Amino acid sequence: MRNGYTVIQNSNDWSYKYHAYLAYSYEGQEFIADTVLPKLSELGYKVFSQEDIIPGLNLCSVIGNAIHVSRCVLFVVSSGCEDSNEWTIAVHMANEEAIQRRKHITLVLLYDYNFVDGIPDADKLIHQDYFIQFPLHGSDHEVTAFWIDFEYKLNSIDNSAIETSMTCLARNNERS
Repeated sequence: MRNGYTVIQNSNDWSYKYHAYLAYSYEGQEFIADTVLPKLSELGYKVFSQEDIIPGLNLCSVIGNAIHVSRCVLFVVSSGCEDSNEWTIAVHMANEEAIQRRKHITLVLLYDYNFVDGIPDADKLIHQDYFIQFPLHGSDHEVTAFWIDFEYKLNSIDNSAIETSMTCLARNNERS
């Protein structure tokens, strides 16, 4: 524990408070509550979700800070994303954080693929292989395969720290 936060470390000793910031529309809230959050918890992931946002606080600051202390951002695409303030802010803040880290930090879970075209900045979210489609009407085998692939993709997002001249200098001073 550091500064009152549970620290998550990856192989490069860079720590984050959360494994993922979870962005979704309220229309997808049942899927999130019944499926995604329990499964992520079962897999051992610590997640900051929109339910953790305290009403009355500055939304941009809360989301920006939560993304900053998260290893990656998980966007769950479903109806209503295009109308969600939290979603729009999270897209912007995730892009800003990715620029600052100089690394890709998002994974898109397509719960309802029909809504991708209506989502603002959808093209900024879906990069390379960093999206996965949930088998909405799939068998137990397909759902199990989905979660295996999901975990692989989530873990493949490399968000280790970028060593700056200051961190390199500090590390060298520690060795002296």
